[in-house]
Amino acid sequence: MQARGLLIGAALGVFFTPQAMAADLLLADVAIPSVYALEARVEPVNSGTISAQTSGVIRAVHGDVNDRVNQGDLLIEIDDTQARAEVAQADAALAQARALNDDAQALLKRNTRLQKQGTLSEGEYDRSVAQAGSTAASVAAARAALTQAQAQLSYTRVSAPYAGIITARHVEVGELINPGQPLMSGYSPTKLRVVTDLPQRLASQFNDVSQLSISGPSDIAPESATLFPYENPQQHSVRLRATIPADASDQLMPGQWLKLTFRTGERQGVAIPESALLTRGEMTAVYVHDQGKYSLRQVRAGQRFQQEGASYIEILAGLRSGETISDDALMTLQDIATAGE
Repeated sequence: MQARGLLIGAALGVFFTPQAMAADLLLADVAIPSVYALEARVEPVNSGTISAQTSGVIRAVHGDVNDRVNQGDLLIEIDDTQARAEVAQADAALAQARALNDDAQALLKRNTRLQKQGTLSEGEYDRSVAQAGSTAASVAAARAALTQAQAQLSYTRVSAPYAGIITARHVEVGELINPGQPLMSGYSPTKLRVVTDLPQRLASQFNDVSQLSISGPSDIAPESATLFPYENPQQHSVRLRATIPADASDQLMPGQWLKLTFRTGERQGVAIPESALLTRGEMTAVYVHDQGKYSLRQVRAGQRFQQEGASYIEILAGLRSGETISDDALMTLQDIATAGE
């Protein structure tokens, strides 16, 4: 009961003489970063929907939602009977055009020799020249038609454009599809970024990626950042994107909301280690050491920030530079309770 009374007395501001207390900390004005916390949404850098480039009936689907695929993996097979027939037809047309072209070129070569000998009329020679040019053009056209037919055949086998995760399957086996129809959607989990809307008054203060920090399962330093060159007239904001390093992407998933901290500069103020702040419900206080005694004083805490690997809290009211406090409020509270037993 005596210890409980001492704790209550501490909360009321009763003074205690320190005995084996935590270390004292002399307060001084320090540089406190001016930061703004913004809500940011995680999204993949590479994401999209694969659409059909040809028409036909779905013959097989190799993959479903949440399946991981590698780049080049076969996802969907479309019936290729008609496409193969068109390739065969184009190949035959190319062979025919080459045969006619070979005959026309041989005739032109022979007529050229006769024309030099003066035994062939100019009209006959001109006709052979025109025929040779026409058949050569026919070969080029047939070759282009074969290339187009081969491309249409390749469209019947839909592969993954990059390694990733399937998020949606839009077709089933047996469905008839047409060009432009969505087939599958997915994203690459190895490259993620966060997107936020920067208020207009802050957009002009953005210089480079070093001003940004992402608060997730752990603090993340973005690799790069892009500030859009135009403003949203409805929201009076500018879109900002920050790329997440690959080694931190496995901790996150698209659609997740994180805190993006934007640092605009520094200001002078009082800050204390996080361990020096005692929080009880809505009350925040510190132990002030004055004339050999500790007293619990209520303070108004501000933002938290990191400096040299340690966590600090800005004090907006209740403390001033030159005062001395305990650097560990819980240890001081325990020592006070122990001393009173």
